[in-house]
Amino acid sequence: MCDKEFKELVKIAVEKLKDESVLKLLQADSSYQKDSNNEGNAEDAFHELDLTEKQRAVCQRLLDCRDKQDFEYGTHAYFAGLMDAFHIMAVLFPEKWDTKRIKEVLSRKSR
Repeated sequence: MCDKEFKELVKIAVEKLKDESVLKLLQADSSYQKDSNNEGNAEDAFHELDLTEKQRAVCQRLLDCRDKQDFEYGTHAYFAGLMDAFHIMAVLFPEKWDTKRIKEVLSRKSR
């Protein structure tokens, strides 16, 4: 398996884990829920604007680009957190972690 295929498989696994664990945290976070409601209200107001077809398309493209970028950032941030956790565990418990193997796998990801 080449590094690109490995990276894609890891990314799919990370996205699945992230979706499940982050969703639980967000559902329990009242501040996030408030922000989410505010975003919903802002979207409703956006749809009520009397924009031309071209203006609406430009605004929608901007929103779509931001959503995609935010999703990718979240996936990479989650992955970075996992990498940091492995590093911390390897430092705290070096006798229980194959640090050489962990470094080898993590270095493949960064290529």
